[in-house]
Amino acid sequence: MKRTKIRKEKLSIYLAKEIVGDDVSKLIYLEKAKSPIEMNVPGLKAKLYVKNELIKPPPPWTKLFSEYQELPKDLFGCRKCVGAAFVVELEKKLFVLTFGTGFHLVNNQAIERDFGLRVTLNSVDPDKLRSLDKASYDHNPLNSRTQSSIELGVFDLDVDSEMDMLYAVTGVSKVPVFGSHVTGRDALTLVLEVNLDGLKDVLLEAYSRYNYQLPTEFEWTENVQRVKDKEILDVLDQDLDDALKDNNFKNMWLGEPEIIDWEFQIGYSFDLYQKTVRHVVLKMEDLVNYFNANDKALTSENLKSQIIHINDNEYNSIRKWPAYRCLYAELEDGNERYILRNGLWYIVNKDFVDTIDKYLEGFDPYEFELPIYSHEREEDYNKSVIEKHENIELMDKKLVRIGGPYDKLEFCDLVKDSSEFIHVKYYRNSSSLSHLFSQGFVASEAFISDPNFRVRLNEKLPNSAKLDCTNKRPDPGSYRVVYAIATNKNVPQELPFFSKITLKNALKALKTLNYKVSVLAIQVSKEIEVMKKIKPEKEKKLA
Repeated sequence: MKRTKIRKEKLSIYLAKEIVGDDVSKLIYLEKAKSPIEMNVPGLKAKLYVKNELIKPPPPWTKLFSEYQELPKDLFGCRKCVGAAFVVELEKKLFVLTFGTGFHLVNNQAIERDFGLRVTLNSVDPDKLRSLDKASYDHNPLNSRTQSSIELGVFDLDVDSEMDMLYAVTGVSKVPVFGSHVTGRDALTLVLEVNLDGLKDVLLEAYSRYNYQLPTEFEWTENVQRVKDKEILDVLDQDLDDALKDNNFKNMWLGEPEIIDWEFQIGYSFDLYQKTVRHVVLKMEDLVNYFNANDKALTSENLKSQIIHINDNEYNSIRKWPAYRCLYAELEDGNERYILRNGLWYIVNKDFVDTIDKYLEGFDPYEFELPIYSHEREEDYNKSVIEKHENIELMDKKLVRIGGPYDKLEFCDLVKDSSEFIHVKYYRNSSSLSHLFSQGFVASEAFISDPNFRVRLNEKLPNSAKLDCTNKRPDPGSYRVVYAIATNKNVPQELPFFSKITLKNALKALKTLNYKVSVLAIQVSKEIEVMKKIKPEKEKKLA
């Protein structure tokens, strides 16, 4: 007897946050769907919601349903645009499976955003991964993907366990019912030879693995854990509202919550009217101006309802997110540190915090005290320092070509005693500190490793610090790199947590090169501190 071959289907499985019974209006955009069709699947209570579309020949995946039971002939529409959401209730949990463009029917605020990723981490072979999406915690939130044509271990895919947050993973499945490979992001994505009768086993296994403790190889992903307590989430949103109301944008910024295809878009917009301004990149300033122009309060609730659109060259929306998902923020509450990423609040694991703080005790002591910072501009402050100290010479604004992504950079701001390279930065926000720490490392590494850079640098160095031979590798142990941060905070103890991680990585790298490294705070005059807080608001610039 000839066996009927079961077609492979791509299943994108979401888990709803809470049971909503027969009222799925919080989960599915009912106004975008046709009347639901009840599906008679053994062991499941299920309904099929199909997008309203023009009637055209349906795509092959619709046979998964039409071959199972008789359905209205005009249920499925356009081959390219048709989509459906299959809502399944199983053991008091709601699952949503989307097909085609059916994900447009799902309210992202009503799904468990870590479901697919967590199931995958508990189902994949950690030594046989194919792709990994990640985002850095830093103020420069780099979204990136590393993938391979062969199976690799998790750290072979270039992930930093201290700086990166996993968003998606694809690899070889260890779970037979999930097929050969598994992918997890918000949804759990599987490609299976399955019909609706086999769906129950898949969903039960997925929900079970969602509740597993993560394997040892992925425990580091919980350095930063998701906050799920409703009361704490409400308090965090209130704290965020207070910061927004006070225009305190020091530790927040706007950015894409996931990887995007730049070649298919022309910009971003906050609505889709004909005369709407399209922005090339996302900026907090543009969003604030939009809210002000529309006399709309900048609050967490309004950010959740405000949509940010990616526009194609016809000014159509090809992807969209709530503005809340695009907001990156860092808040402190006593000893606890929280971050907002991709619309979710996370708490930093205290052991992780203690590890970073302990490492930052490894700076070499620096006894020299720089003068009080009492100037409006850093360049004026640097000039005042050399006027007061004969053993300090100026390097500020003396750019040296280095090539690569940096092109030109300042080797340092000040040179003390011919061997101490001092980098000065007034502390405004995490971004300014990230630039400081990065520049200090890049310049110091080039000084040791690149003879061509030393030739160009030697032309800018003061006579007391010039190298006798630029071809000879300098001894890094004879030099000290100094990060001088103008702030009245205790440094590094009171820096933002993710700035501490960036600083820790710079310290580790510089010490590996055998430099002596120090960090100090430059005391800031009260007048300058007040002026720096007020000036950006007057100029309508955001930190």
